[in-house]
Amino acid sequence: MGIFNFKRKKQTPQAFHKNTELIGIYSIPNHNDVNLVELIIEENVDDFDLGEITQEQKGQDKLNWQTAYDEKYLDENGSAIIGDDFEKPTGLKRFRVAFFFHFLDLKKPLICQYGLIKLVEITEFPDRLKKVIKYTPID
Repeated sequence: MGIFNFKRKKQTPQAFHKNTELIGIYSIPNHNDVNLVELIIEENVDDFDLGEITQEQKGQDKLNWQTAYDEKYLDENGSAIIGDDFEKPTGLKRFRVAFFFHFLDLKKPLICQYGLIKLVEITEFPDRLKKVIKYTPID
């Protein structure tokens, strides 16, 4: 259900990314097939391409793999939106981002342009995020 990104034809990274911290994976009430993923990334936000975040799906062409959906760039505390997929913040060297991901497999890492991101258990959607992020189902 992600957006096609033709750059994903590149080879899949094999190493875990040291400058990415997974803050959490959260359940979305009444939506069992989608989760919210929250990351802190220490890279230049101007070079970051959220469309490159995906997860391998055996037997599927890379262009059909799920990707991040409806991303929100957050302040340092993760309690206010400072940008989104239409108005990305600029000039940040360390940033927090949250995005929805459909059909997430916790046994497989996420793949981003910098490397792999190891996943953790799904936890409850935090109140600080419930106040600012709402899930809109894809038709």
